[in-house]
Amino acid sequence: MSYLTTLNYSWKITFNCYCNCLRFLFLFFCFCGTQLFADQHVLEQESFEAWQFACVEEQSQKLCDLRELVFDSNTNEVVSYLSITINPDELTQMQIAFPHAVNLKSPVQLQIDDKDPLELGYAYCNQSACFIAEIIAENFVNMFKDGNQITLKVLLLDNREATITYSLAGFTAGYSRLSSAVLSN
Repeated sequence: MSYLTTLNYSWKITFNCYCNCLRFLFLFFCFCGTQLFADQHVLEQESFEAWQFACVEEQSQKLCDLRELVFDSNTNEVVSYLSITINPDELTQMQIAFPHAVNLKSPVQLQIDDKDPLELGYAYCNQSACFIAEIIAENFVNMFKDGNQITLKVLLLDNREATITYSLAGFTAGYSRLSSAVLSN
């Protein structure tokens, strides 16, 4: 059973357009307080337990995503984030950001609850982070909806393994909100 969607055309062009918006959203969530939502670029925002839904206006387009941030318990800095978007072709895209200290030659293991882990490769790095970027199939989205947590195992440059855990609490309601916002356009 395939969880990732294989396409005959290059989805990366569409995905890269969304990456610019996602960088804006990431910076917005990391550096802006929760009371600063009067900014004219933020059109909608809502919390769904562990997940945050937001839509922004970027170059006269409404761009929405659903994301969860993972913070370092000692420094309270963002360690990783997982973002879900739906592109104009109505395909669900998943992007996961990691710090630069990851070993890019080693795949990331993603496991939902006690299901078999999947191995994902890094797609690219920029000045902020290194990213996994995948278009995910409906059965994978349904595993998120039915699950309790995502566990990521990442190999660092010094060969230590890091474990990052995301809660799936609120994902179903958040994904429903994302779908209605994007597919109603």
